Amino acid sequence: MNQPRTGEEPNGNRLARWAWLAAFAVAAVVLFVAYMRMSRTYPVTADGADQALQAWDMLHGNVLLHGWTIADVTYYTTEVPQYMLIELVRGLGADVVHIAGAMTYTLLVLAAGLLARGRATGREGLIRLLIAAGIMLAPQFGNATHLLLSQPDHLGTQLPLLLVFLLLDRAPRRWYVPVTAGAVLTWVIIADQVALLDAAVPLVLVCGARVLWAVLRHRRSLASQWYELSLVAASALSFAVATLAVRLISDLHGYQVLPLAAKAASLDEIPQHVVLTLEGILNVYGADFFHLSNGSLLGPGLGGLPMAVGVALAAVHLVGVALAAWGFFRAFRHFFDPGDLVSPVLATAIVVNVAAYVLSVIPVGVFDTREILAVLPFGAVLAGRMVPAQLAGVPRRLKPALACASAAVLACYLAALGYGAAQPSVPDSEQPIVPWLEAHHLTTGLGTYIEANLITLDSGGRVAIRAVSWQFTRNVPRSFESNADWFDPRHNFANFIVTNTADTTPNRDRSLRRSSMIPGPAIAALHAGPPVHVYHYKTFTIMVWDHNLLEDLGSPPSTLPGEIPCYVKCV
Repeated sequence: MNQPRTGEEPNGNRLARWAWLAAFAVAAVVLFVAYMRMSRTYPVTADGADQALQAWDMLHGNVLLHGWTIADVTYYTTEVPQYMLIELVRGLGADVVHIAGAMTYTLLVLAAGLLARGRATGREGLIRLLIAAGIMLAPQFGNATHLLLSQPDHLGTQLPLLLVFLLLDRAPRRWYVPVTAGAVLTWVIIADQVALLDAAVPLVLVCGARVLWAVLRHRRSLASQWYELSLVAASALSFAVATLAVRLISDLHGYQVLPLAAKAASLDEIPQHVVLTLEGILNVYGADFFHLSNGSLLGPGLGGLPMAVGVALAAVHLVGVALAAWGFFRAFRHFFDPGDLVSPVLATAIVVNVAAYVLSVIPVGVFDTREILAVLPFGAVLAGRMVPAQLAGVPRRLKPALACASAAVLACYLAALGYGAAQPSVPDSEQPIVPWLEAHHLTTGLGTYIEANLITLDSGGRVAIRAVSWQFTRNVPRSFESNADWFDPRHNFANFIVTNTADTTPNRDRSLRRSSMIPGPAIAALHAGPPVHVYHYKTFTIMVWDHNLLEDLGSPPSTLPGEIPCYVKCV
């Protein structure tokens, strides 16, 4: 019988590895298609259009995004390059946001499964992977679809962070590991400072505590803790280097970043913030009972599932919440375990992120859960890493029942995902105006933030609407997710204003009411005289002048919308 030569991989192992890769590839394709279809059930918004237009500008040579003023989260090194690559193949259009959202979430589910698997092999490795991926498998309709499968909202930040944790989990303790981790953290923090809360600070806390424990408790030398100390240094330096990089981009006449609004909440606000946080966590885990209604995508009012079925699916997702909570609390037992650095770092990251969120002024509605989206992939990973070892102690007679129950839960998750993928796509409310404007040869106009970049994206750049800060005394360019060059009357000619009454209706989860109607006095403040034509098309009003409205705008630009209440909370 032929024996494999020394160093040669047995055929069985090689086949098993190829089977794993093939299964992973098939799963990636199936999940991407499902998430792509599900993403289209929630319309693209102005927020996603911002990054798409920045990517388009970058693709056409404006690498540093000269002239752009961007919000405090830039996504400059994460989603914007991703959008650029998609646009290189797909071109500019609203579908870019859906493709990117589905791609990001697919990779995030698979990365979470791999990180949960750790170094386990065989059946245990598969169970770990399936627990983590299964918890994330089926986002809930409405707000969760918006946060997880649409425009950048901190979720894409978690993908490179999971890759950093995979490196720390799988790589040997070598000098290049902290160097690589620090470089990736720097790259991510340039785009989104939430990475400080989700990775850099937790690494400092856990590694620093381990160093102190080893030195003070076990009397080890500092030199023996070089690996943990290197990770502490790499994490701390990542923020400093990222800050210098952003400042250098600005000094080189690249994009300008609006300051981060970080304020602490008053003590009487904290209880309400805790409630909103718990509701938000249930929402991203698919177990939200609080925002189901006849008017939601899950309700019969919009042709969705009967309310009882929607509630049942939310109830099934409570299993995922329970497993994640179980894994989260057990992870702290490994705080000083030399064989597992990743689990306590992930658990600490959840604590740091949620605590910062609760203590800030950010929590107002369920949409604000975007600030703590790390709780989903991190909690899913902890469930996969912690729970199987505990289930191994279940009596043998109960294991068949446990396996059947697990299969039933996973089947429910798959059914929920299939139902979401089967729903019709929902276009955004700005798309109908694009062919009308093109047919009337109206190519550049003014509007509010809600319509401006989104109409520009919907048209593939053939129609450009620029956001103005509308005020009763004077109107100025709005320097928020916009390029100052757009408002230069020497190179651009804008001769109409567009408003859309459809933007005054509640969104799907009815937690926000949007308004973009420009007050008459604000339009009169242009000093442009009465329009030569006023058109009404569907829900749109288009006012046309016979001269360049950009010449009537004042200065300096404003980051605020002016007298327009863009988002008003519903009571």
